[in-house]
Amino acid sequence: MRRFRRWLDNEKIEVQTLYGPLMQQALVGWFGKRLSVALDTSMLWNTYGIVRLSVVYRGRAIPLVWCVLAHGSATVAYEVYKELLDKAAKLLPRSCQVVFLADRGFADTQLLGHLKRLGWHFRMRIKSNFWVYRPDRDPFQAGRIGLAPGQARLWHRVWLTGKHCGPVHLAVARP
Repeated sequence: MRRFRRWLDNEKIEVQTLYGPLMQQALVGWFGKRLSVALDTSMLWNTYGIVRLSVVYRGRAIPLVWCVLAHGSATVAYEVYKELLDKAAKLLPRSCQVVFLADRGFADTQLLGHLKRLGWHFRMRIKSNFWVYRPDRDPFQAGRIGLAPGQARLWHRVWLTGKHCGPVHLAVARP
């Protein structure tokens, strides 16, 4: 752990300065195409958390930007990773369509607003206790939808949570 910490603290290594232009060059070929970007976290020794945005290509996640935190949990607040979104946006070709992917731990109204400002599409799981609002209908919690196994429901132009984040398209399924 000390060796890894020394490497991280080495002032002569400016990873983003080296890696950013390399990634930009690699992404030139994505001009005008759809690009999937995934947000994820990893833990090292239950002491450090890595928050990273990766380009998903052929089933692999290629790191785009990241930060390492002295943090005892894989759960991180929006405030921790919001700058990573802007850094990633600067590296991606402007003309590509970005589809942001994240697990339910990141479902947050501030994040959704940030993604809309960036012009990114998003696909993420939400928690079953999220409230769903439809025009002229009573609100309901996503987990309270009675679905038979193998059944799915789709709603277009709904709003999520009491903050009415949206409109979004919502797909709910039961395996």
